[in-house]
Amino acid sequence: MDAQKVMVCSLAMRLSSFVNLAMLILVSASVALGVTAFSSSVAHASSFEAANNNVNEGSVISAEKQNQSVNFKRDEKINVAVAANFAKPLKSIAEQFTELTGIEVAVTISSSGTLYAQIQHGASFDVFLSADRARPQALVDNNVVHHGNLVDYAKGKLAFVYAGDLSSEASHETSGKRNCEQIARSSTGDTTAQINVQLTDCLSKQLVQLMENPQNKVAIANPKLAPYGDAAQQTLQNLSLWQQFLPHRVMGKNVLQTLQFYTTGSVKGAFVAYSLALDLPADLSSNLPSNFNSVVNTKSADAVTVIVPVPETLYQPIIQSLVVNSKTVATLSPNLFEPLPIKNAAAPVDEPIHNDNVEPTRAFRLSDANGVSSPSLFVQYLMSQGVQHSLIEWGYEPTIASGVGN
Repeated sequence: MDAQKVMVCSLAMRLSSFVNLAMLILVSASVALGVTAFSSSVAHASSFEAANNNVNEGSVISAEKQNQSVNFKRDEKINVAVAANFAKPLKSIAEQFTELTGIEVAVTISSSGTLYAQIQHGASFDVFLSADRARPQALVDNNVVHHGNLVDYAKGKLAFVYAGDLSSEASHETSGKRNCEQIARSSTGDTTAQINVQLTDCLSKQLVQLMENPQNKVAIANPKLAPYGDAAQQTLQNLSLWQQFLPHRVMGKNVLQTLQFYTTGSVKGAFVAYSLALDLPADLSSNLPSNFNSVVNTKSADAVTVIVPVPETLYQPIIQSLVVNSKTVATLSPNLFEPLPIKNAAAPVDEPIHNDNVEPTRAFRLSDANGVSSPSLFVQYLMSQGVQHSLIEWGYEPTIASGVGN
């Protein structure tokens, strides 16, 4: 019997060693392949920054639990699918949400059309942030999600970026005239309508000049998959340049890939989300206002990238909507991330209120969210006033200010 026990113990130890070795091999292989099931906040940030340089369909980012001092947490994880143009703002928002609630957020980035198709085929995303309203509305119309789970969360803007001072090639023709950059950042008394007319004329001439060279290519996102690609097509059609543009077209799966074509020098110009254009290197941005940027191209000291905001008169408004992917209505109101009246809450006031005319309030506490699902909480956080206001810094308009959304 003693010999049998010794043999059993020996086998157990060998098995344990084998399992540990196998785990080590798997982890090493995962690191070598760039695949991680879980990531720290540092690895998360690195993997996200890499997404701007090397766009991969279905790339996944995880917002790690960062603040271990939070006293109340939900040990849960939600899956959020986001259109490529909104990936960077969402990364920051997801990290803040995780720090506040303890709820981990795994983010999948792709084009709106691709993510929409995946949800139709049963993908288990908890929240889908599209770059348009049509696809979330289609999910509602097809009874895939509850009609009360549709929310407009941001308004996007289109921009055209091009390399080099194209106007310098024909400076004798443009002498004394303002170029697109000067018009866009104009501080004159011109009305918005007047600026739009001037900018439309200038953009049209720049595109024509660029396309005079048959070697020059211009990138847009696939209009069938990406709303910003659709907006670019509308712009070119309204400028009566669509047919002339086709021989120069390079098409990306989404706006991140479209921008990548430009930053790698594969194309001379590109139509992208204005929010993404703001992420280009800003070596010459100090003299420009916050709503416009002009930068030095990293590939050539002589090549300058000019960002031209496309007049919104040339394309349909880009209202970006989301849905909570459930046939059960989400709990989106009241928003628990807005200051709560103390009379409706059991917890003490966070900060003393000295003005008797102001109703005492307190900040968000997870204990108030009993019965509210984690996806609903995430949408509430995105739609809170503080987060909505921060969208301006990312190149978007908040839906509340735009008069759209819930």
